[in-house]
Amino acid sequence: MAESRIFNLLKPIAPPETVWDKIYDWILGRARVVILITELLIVGAFVGKVVVDTTAKNKDNQIYSLQSELAFYTDKEPVFRDIQKRDTQYVNIWNKSSGYSAILDEIFSYIPNPGAQLTIRFDKGKVSILGYDDLDSLKTLETSLKNSKTFTNASVNTLSLEQKEVLQAKGLYILEATIVNPKREALTAN
Repeated sequence: MAESRIFNLLKPIAPPETVWDKIYDWILGRARVVILITELLIVGAFVGKVVVDTTAKNKDNQIYSLQSELAFYTDKEPVFRDIQKRDTQYVNIWNKSSGYSAILDEIFSYIPNPGAQLTIRFDKGKVSILGYDDLDSLKTLETSLKNSKTFTNASVNTLSLEQKEVLQAKGLYILEATIVNPKREALTAN
């Protein structure tokens, strides 16, 4: 038996829609999208609120930590300021003063007799050596100072000999020389 198929191209006849039918269709169609978007907005607002609250709590903790650190350093700040001021003053004093240590080492390297009685005096870029020693040692010292690049105008200003010292070739002398560059290397303040 062959079944017959029927094609109905007409719309089914339905009763006219009531208000409730229209509301039901709207809820199943457009309202579902509106509700979904609203729910997504609510979830986004909740996540944003959690992030903002967490950040605010972290900021509160950070503010508390920084306030306690500030309270700790409040008592220490005058000490730090004083140390900075002293450091700056030390650098200024260092840079404006002369460096005689290297010059003194050089003078001692020229003295052949380490047991000689010497007084070394520095004054405004000049060095005066007062000593009592052998005259040959004096001549060696004077020659060394004249040949040095650190000193200029090296000369014996005073030489005092007594009769018994002449026989021993010893005497009291004052040797003076001008220092070429008595300044130290400059420091920088940090």
